[in-house]
Amino acid sequence: MIKIKINELVKIALLLVNILLAIFIIEKFQILGFCYTIMTLISPIFFGYGLAWLLKPVMFFFKGYFKERLAILITYLLGVLILFSIGYFLIPIIITEVRSLIPQVVDMYSSLSPGIKDNIDFKVISTKIISSLNKYTINVKDIVLNIFYSVFISYFLLLNHRKISSFLSKRTCSVLINNISVNLKAFVRGTVIKTIVLFILAFISFRIVGLPYAFLFGFVISIFDIIPFIGPYIGGAPAVIVAFNVSVKLGVTVLVIVIMIQIIESAFINPYIMSRSVRIDPIFIILSLIIFGYFFGVIGMILSVPIITVIKTLYEYNKEFKVINLKVLGK
Repeated sequence: MIKIKINELVKIALLLVNILLAIFIIEKFQILGFCYTIMTLISPIFFGYGLAWLLKPVMFFFKGYFKERLAILITYLLGVLILFSIGYFLIPIIITEVRSLIPQVVDMYSSLSPGIKDNIDFKVISTKIISSLNKYTINVKDIVLNIFYSVFISYFLLLNHRKISSFLSKRTCSVLINNISVNLKAFVRGTVIKTIVLFILAFISFRIVGLPYAFLFGFVISIFDIIPFIGPYIGGAPAVIVAFNVSVKLGVTVLVIVIMIQIIESAFINPYIMSRSVRIDPIFIILSLIIFGYFFGVIGMILSVPIITVIKTLYEYNKEFKVINLKVLGK
């Protein structure tokens, strides 16, 4: 029994050493910059494929009533209508609450002691914010072009889905592709449902206890929940800070609500909604968060679970059909 535990510890230690070695090599030879450039150039292909993958079931539904081209057009129009409706109702509310929140943030800063103010370098913070905004403003053209290319590629993929499916089935394993597709669909569907449920739960809870800007803070918590484990706490931090600025009682109440939401999400919502997706050990999720977050920031943390889902699906397929003998590779 002790030998087994020692072997497991050695394997974990070797895994961590390999990860650190890979990080050192990537940074030393600046591989990440080159890979980032390549990924930026080909990203519309991945986004287009992902968009087509998401829209394909809707297109098949309308295909039962209309011709294929018309079904694809209706699918895109429906998607645009949904996005426009969400933006039409949500964005004005969020902008209004953010405008109302800014004076309160200024008052909170004014009420800080001089010692705390001296330790906060707002010039550095403002410079970073402005540089980030300028970066995204400069890249607006590229972002718009990438969106256009992604939509065009997704349209091409939907229009030629039979030929593409036939091409892939001849050169890839249909069982493996189907397993990956099923697991990712379950993950995406579960994430969307979980986000909506958490938003409703947080918004109602904050509104009941009288927290200002309940809609905005509920929205922030639901969006940050996409990041596993730490997301709800990061998203709940602004609500707690504002609540404590109103009163200690409200601050403690909101803090308890944020903790309770995380407990409910982990113990009830997540197991029920994500039951059809691949079960992943929390240790691997944490490791993936650290690794992808280190290299790719927040976007890497968001994409870490889908990537691990695909890796685990590949591992389980290989374990069942023995495509690659891992024992031989390990010798």
